[in-house]
Amino acid sequence: MTLPDTRFWLNLLRLGLLASAAGWGISFSFTFASWEAVAAQFRLMGAGSIEYRPLLDYWLRMASAAFGCIGIASLLACLRHIAFRNLIRLLGPFHYVMGISLAVAAYRNHLTMALHPTFGPDIVFCFFTGTLIQLPLWKAGKGIFQTSPERG
Repeated sequence: MTLPDTRFWLNLLRLGLLASAAGWGISFSFTFASWEAVAAQFRLMGAGSIEYRPLLDYWLRMASAAFGCIGIASLLACLRHIAFRNLIRLLGPFHYVMGISLAVAAYRNHLTMALHPTFGPDIVFCFFTGTLIQLPLWKAGKGIFQTSPERG
């Protein structure tokens, strides 16, 4: 896969990768924070009071570490875009899948901004970041849904 060859499109791609790095990397704060700090943050996000449960704490650490690793991978792809070009090709669609998953979950759970004020920005983040990553690849004619002449 060839990356965009103009400064504008490459910078747009890097902006998307930086947004991905920041948006997913922030999840590490939950990995290393105390349960009390995590529960306080969840209350601010509209979840109400959550009592400590070992299995819930374990799942939180697992999910936040996985999300944080996506942020690290995005940062590495931004810093070394040539070496990580195959990962970059997957990050745009990944964000679209996440955005759709979050939108469906919000709909199924009847979320409102009053109930959960951050679900809207989460969904917008996924689609916006995915577009910042995918658009330069599509513009270069190398998007994930494009076929190259050698592959037919």
